[in-house]
Amino acid sequence: MADWNLFRTFLAVADVRSYSAAGRRLKLSHATVGRHVTELERSLGTKLFVRDADGYSLTPAGERLKAEVDDMASAALRAERAASAADGAPKGIVRISTAATLAGYWLMPHMAAFREQYPHIELEFVTDTWPASVRRREADIVIRLYGPGQENLVGKKIARCGVAFYASHEYAAQHGLPAKREEWAKHTMIGFAGGAAEQELAHWSDHVTRSAPTALRFSSVADQVHAVRAGLGISVLTTLIGDTYDDLIRIAPDKLFSATDIWMLAHPDLRDTAPVRAVFDFIAASAQTDKEKLLGEWKE
Repeated sequence: MADWNLFRTFLAVADVRSYSAAGRRLKLSHATVGRHVTELERSLGTKLFVRDADGYSLTPAGERLKAEVDDMASAALRAERAASAADGAPKGIVRISTAATLAGYWLMPHMAAFREQYPHIELEFVTDTWPASVRRREADIVIRLYGPGQENLVGKKIARCGVAFYASHEYAAQHGLPAKREEWAKHTMIGFAGGAAEQELAHWSDHVTRSAPTALRFSSVADQVHAVRAGLGISVLTTLIGDTYDDLIRIAPDKLFSATDIWMLAHPDLRDTAPVRAVFDFIAASAQTDKEKLLGEWKE
């Protein structure tokens, strides 16, 4: 039987229809992904993908294999759950898929307390391919903004995350700040080039700013923050980030504010394993402690 890693690569390519995207998701090179697919096709004696204008599509044989491999992945999850339930000790590796914003600006200050409470659990934060797929075993827990997503997961809303418009004090001194909708056209925006959650922020930003020109777009939140702090324009940031920096000012804080739900979810076959349950409960409790900080409503 073929190596499970080959099937894992097969599932990733079937999901994203691209060798490069599958490689980024699995932390493999483009060449390794191609080699895995070729090896699996050779082992099974059939063609699994065809190349078309939109990427790689499954052949009929690939469709049949995908249904079988999805069942294999579910069986592996059930086996892991049974093994963990037999032991019951909160130990092992737990992968958390979350936005870099939430990982760095919210969760990191809690990690020392987590390590003290659960010294045998190793946490792996997956932020570069956020949101990762729990069903594909790319993560055990996913923390999402703007809804629970399409996967069949279990979990709950744990808090709300605030967003607002920010500029640097240097930018405000040179250009002023917009006080009316028609004044946005005189200002420069720093935009988004990211995934679904970033696009939701972009839609809100476009609704408010209307005709304001965009000078730069970033897929990296860190680069976006650097650009705002460098005085290159105005941008929407989560209040968790924007309020961290003394050199940034919130624009019309009592009016230009929005918020989105933060969802924490896990696969139903892993939710009650000892390590996943420990991490899930710890993060949920941290969200309750920090709910005002996460929301970031303006206070005079």
